Amino acid sequence: MDSKVTLGPVTISALLSLGELAHQLQLERGCTALFVDSEGEIYSTELREQRKETDKAALALENVCQDPELPTSIGTMTLQKVQEILGVAQNLKTHRRHVDHFSISFARAVNYYTYTTLSPILDVQIEIALHVASVAPTTATAYANLLQWKERVGRERAWGAHGFCSQVFKNREFSERMLTLIDEQGSYKRAFMSLASPEHRELVDKLTSGYVMQFVEDLHALLAKDDSAEELEAISPITWFQLLTGKIERLKLVEIELVSNLVASPVSLTSRTEAPVIPKPAPLASSVERHMPLIRALPALSKLDEKELLSLLAHANIQECEKGKLLFLQSEPLSRFYLILSGWVKLFKGSDAGDEAVLQMLSAGDSIMEAAVLLNIPSVASAQVVEKTTLLSLPAPVVRQVLQDNNAFALNMIGSLSMRSQHLIQQIEQSRLRNASERVGWYLLKLGIEEGGGNTTSIRLPYDKSLIAAYLDMTPETFSRTLKKFRAQGFRIENDTITQPHPKALCSFCDQSLANACRYRDEPDCPSTYL
Repeated sequence: MDSKVTLGPVTISALLSLGELAHQLQLERGCTALFVDSEGEIYSTELREQRKETDKAALALENVCQDPELPTSIGTMTLQKVQEILGVAQNLKTHRRHVDHFSISFARAVNYYTYTTLSPILDVQIEIALHVASVAPTTATAYANLLQWKERVGRERAWGAHGFCSQVFKNREFSERMLTLIDEQGSYKRAFMSLASPEHRELVDKLTSGYVMQFVEDLHALLAKDDSAEELEAISPITWFQLLTGKIERLKLVEIELVSNLVASPVSLTSRTEAPVIPKPAPLASSVERHMPLIRALPALSKLDEKELLSLLAHANIQECEKGKLLFLQSEPLSRFYLILSGWVKLFKGSDAGDEAVLQMLSAGDSIMEAAVLLNIPSVASAQVVEKTTLLSLPAPVVRQVLQDNNAFALNMIGSLSMRSQHLIQQIEQSRLRNASERVGWYLLKLGIEEGGGNTTSIRLPYDKSLIAAYLDMTPETFSRTLKKFRAQGFRIENDTITQPHPKALCSFCDQSLANACRYRDEPDCPSTYL
């Protein structure tokens, strides 16, 4: 167990060296994207030179790791993670060989950098910042948001190379990926600007203004238009690469400035193995403060005491998401942990043919893909907002650290994962063992219980009927025919509202999971059809 540590210049060196390695890997990823997608016609020389710069950055980090003060500056557990990052960097030769021989797809060539090398570096940078800036969690969270903002620009640079080299802007999946990356940049930028000091906001405004940045914004506007493929295809991939590189270089300057401020006033604190990583509460963002009644009721946070909750929420953001917004795509690691305050989000898997299977529909109180966050693994599904939704989000490294430090939070997560497992089993049962009428009846009863505890005759469908059909594993036509059968039994169906002939008209579709939430359970007038 680590003893109390004093933070000083060696911590600056560690953060700056990690940041430089991430920066060079981001640049190597971009050069690799151009090289692979052009089949070696462009950027072969630049890629060779960039690999040298990446190796230099790895060597500089290795030298920092030799400093005898580093274990007590960042903690032995964190140092071990840094050494694992160095191991991955030293094993880049194999990946580079595949790239040079074109024996790897574009996606695998790019994603190796994103998920195998860069994601762990960003996690460690944020972990160190949280350790250093424990007395000012908003500063550490601002730093975390800046890193994620810069990384999303880097991903856009790499995937944009694919668009401009192969001219695939008409491809729906590619366009959605690009627009998601741009949307995420906006979210991280807004979060950073809301938490940063006035001086840092002014620095960002100054560095991200001017002709070059406006040109990038104009390209983003074109990407959002349905009929802009020809205009985009007229732009050189090298021009795209240089424009985005200019933006990333400017964000790098902000990152260096933030690191200097993180450790400007060294403090003594107990290692995270002895005490929570966020021991001192900080003022909450006004958007978080407004939603506190809903936040306190979230199952994932219900067992935290007030001080623990406020400490955790010092790193939180509130996001208002419109219908259609993609939160993340399958196979991506999650940089944030999402909790739904209101609205609906679907988890789905897509196929190469453009088809999708809806896995779950999540609403208020649910967390989104918490297993991917807690295990620090890529998400096995994509998430998309299907009705206007309010989300509470927390940096994934913060959540993982608090999970280690706080037993109550860990128990909440175990409970959440257990409930998710139960819901999936119930969904499989609904889709495979019950006929269409039973599935629809069960779903309508579930909505009725959620809306009024079962004491209501009016049920509102919360999202599109085609999506409900997909969730129930049936075609839209089957869903419509099934609703007609309910109409013949006295149900009134008007647009998205279904009215039962009496409050217990759907009780025959009850099961144990629904009975647990029904106000009539074990009452004299309960039909007990779930037994």
